[in-house]
Amino acid sequence: MNAVSQTLRPRAARGRDGLRARDRGTHTVEFAIVALPLLIVTFMVIQAALVFHARSMALAAATQGAQVARGYGSSLAAGRTKAEGFLESVGQGLHDPEVEVVTSGTDVTVTVTGSAPSIIPFMTFNVSQSASGPIERFVS
Repeated sequence: MNAVSQTLRPRAARGRDGLRARDRGTHTVEFAIVALPLLIVTFMVIQAALVFHARSMALAAATQGAQVARGYGSSLAAGRTKAEGFLESVGQGLHDPEVEVVTSGTDVTVTVTGSAPSIIPFMTFNVSQSASGPIERFVS
């Protein structure tokens, strides 16, 4: 082929080597650009799920404790024991849990605090959930 016919042919018709040689390695660079944001978003979604799970565990423990503490003839210590027992039975979804049971006249409130497991270094996600209800009693 001569130089004139080479320049008149469209790029796609020149063959694979002329078009593909310049593009060699572009997929690797594109993947490197896309991979980091994709990993960051993945870790953010997993961390959000861990925080949501920890909040759900804290709320469930507070609800269990409040149900027992507000029962007729029950005590605040029984509510605390129930909430702590619930947290022990469900596993490690809430780190360093603390249970606080307070009464205010005719109501009882159970607050469970702790921290969610973290996959992001040097970050802590504190969780606090409360449940309350009226103390069961006979009124005349």
